[in-house]
Amino acid sequence: MQYRSICVFIALCFMPVITAVQAVSEELPASNGTIESSEPSTLKVSLQAEDASVTELLTSLAAQSKTKILVESSVKGNVKLLSLNEALLESALTALCNIAKLQWRKVYISPDSKLLEQPDKLAATIRLMTGLTFPDMVLADSSVKKVSVHFEDKQAVQSAREIAMGKLGMKLVYLITDDSAIAAKEAKAEKSAVDEYTDLAKKQLEKFMAMTPEEREQALMAGINMMDQVDPSYMAAATKALMNVDPDTFMRIQRRSGQMMFDMSTEDRRQLLKLGMRNRSNMYTEEQMQILQEDMAAVMEELQAEEESQ
Repeated sequence: MQYRSICVFIALCFMPVITAVQAVSEELPASNGTIESSEPSTLKVSLQAEDASVTELLTSLAAQSKTKILVESSVKGNVKLLSLNEALLESALTALCNIAKLQWRKVYISPDSKLLEQPDKLAATIRLMTGLTFPDMVLADSSVKKVSVHFEDKQAVQSAREIAMGKLGMKLVYLITDDSAIAAKEAKAEKSAVDEYTDLAKKQLEKFMAMTPEEREQALMAGINMMDQVDPSYMAAATKALMNVDPDTFMRIQRRSGQMMFDMSTEDRRQLLKLGMRNRSNMYTEEQMQILQEDMAAVMEELQAEEESQ
């Protein structure tokens, strides 16, 4: 089961990371937990442009509105002619983006988030979020201390916006992207085996989320049956590679595998332990048990030596 859990989580952990960063910004005053008296979207701005750089125009809008505007590195080019006088900020962004064939998004994010300095990664994250289809839901609590919120209903999003600014002190930023350029770049580039595997995993996840509980149970059993056909030596190699390349991710996967037991009821967890204890004698041969005992003794000696050397 441990190897199967590792395989499932490996499929979900691969995500593309885009590293180029370009930010055009004017910092907002530090949040004191209240909504600012003037929403940036209600402020008036002006632009007079003739063959001007898009990024320069966005810098001007950020300065006039005292709003942080993040610009994806794919955003390039000039605007031949644009004249705006005392226009609302979002109206100005819409006019500029329409001319330059760009897109803007209004985002509320933690003021401590590293994504505020990584617009490309923020853009990729938002594309991933909006690319998956989920019903509106609130994960309010769990035994693993994970919570989450997802809304597509506009009224619910508006209420969440008020909470984000008023109670959580989240930071408002505008993100400017060139979605067409990114899509064309991804379509042109030859996909690696990892990219193709990741795309397949995303589609499988979407399909799984759309299933009924009964269908999900059947799908999980079918997946476990397929994993039984995988050569154990392959899984051992995959586990070793993950341990060597990214030990932190490996430990996180191990922790999540262990936390699975605590999502169960007490009765189910004890039943699982009982099954494991009954089947323990059938899991390993005497020779394998001897090897594991020797390995454990060696590991304990190494840990003890490390503690003594500190």
